[in-house]
Order: sequence, then C-alpha cells, then structure tokens
Amino acid sequence: MTIVLAALAVWISPAHRLTLLAAGIGTAVMMVALLVGLAVVRGVYLDSVPPSALPRDPAAFIFDTLVRFLRESTRTLLVVAIVTAFATYLYGPGGGARAVRSAAARATGAIGRGLARGGARTGGFGRWLDVHRAWTTGVVITGGALALVLWNHPTPASVGLVLGIVVGILALLGILAGASGPTANGPADGLAGSGPAADGPAAGGRHGSP
Repeated sequence: MTIVLAALAVWISPAHRLTLLAAGIGTAVMMVALLVGLAVVRGVYLDSVPPSALPRDPAAFIFDTLVRFLRESTRTLLVVAIVTAFATYLYGPGGGARAVRSAAARATGAIGRGLARGGARTGGFGRWLDVHRAWTTGVVITGGALALVLWNHPTPASVGLVLGIVVGILALLGILAGASGPTANGPADGLAGSGPAADGPAAGGRHGSP
C-alpha cells in the first residue's frame, strides 16, 4: 500500500523526480523511526516481564517471533527507499550526479571501444542502443521495480540482488553501445548522444564561431 500511494503521488505530481526523491527520503525516515520504535518497545516489554514468570531469553524469542515479518518488511522498505532516493538523485541536475553519470559513461564507453578495436563490434545494434540509451535504461529500471513488486515476501537481500542485476545490465548495455565500431561519419564514441558535444552539426558550428 505504501508503494502504491507513493507511485500515485509521483504520477499526479508535476515535478515527478522531486516528488519521487521526497517520497524515497520520507519513506526511509518513517522506516527508521519504526525500527527504532520496535527496539524501544522490545526493551520495555522485556523489562516488564518478571523473570520468575518468564525468563528473559524466552520472552525475547516470543517478541522477535511476533514482530519478525513486520521488522523484515520494514527493513526491506528502508532499503528500497534508500535505493530509490539515491537513483533519483543520480538522474538529477546536480554536479555530483553529473560526475557519476559521466564517469560511468566513460568507463563503459572505454571498455566497449576496446572490444571494438579487438574485433568484437556490435555494429548497428550497438548504435541503436547508443541512440536509445534513455529508453533502454528506463525499461531496465522498470523491469527491476516490477520484479520487486511481484516478488513474494521480498527481503533486503532480494532487493540487493535485483539492484545488482539492474546495474549489471545497464553496464552491459553501455559496453555494447560503445563497441558499435566506426560509422560512416567516423569512429564511434561511447559517449555519443550524451551531450551537445556529440552532435556533429552543432560541434561544427562552434568550431566556426570566433
């Protein structure tokens, strides 16, 4: 229900990215508060049980068993919220976010160009991936989110697994795009399409300007 309400708020908001960032941070804060509250209640409960009626260890076992699913789901939502907020920040206009994106694009592009020089070129498929980089990235991230939604009883470990798969697929797509090889206009650049400098006519116009 929390995820559904957050998704609805993001969908109806005019500033989708900022709303998603706020939802991720807000959810993370609420999950931390809930975990702290569970720890406080656990301590109060254990202190209120007389040792003569029930020893401390069995009392702790009973409490932990009763709140096990609540605690695990809270931790899972906390991890999802942190990942969502961090990913949303990386897609923003901040200097740190741009630096991370540029570093990732340079790394995958360099690996892809190295493969192309070694003869492992992806040709037209790699160029298609480079042109549609934003679209393919959205599809991969949406697939990862859908996997978590459909996962029965997700845990922090399952969130980490899905996150690792998504990051790995995005890195692989970047490498394949960089390994497209030379085109009719010159050698392929792994960062093509990532900024105004990659546009041939615009770049030519700048060379001709004083």
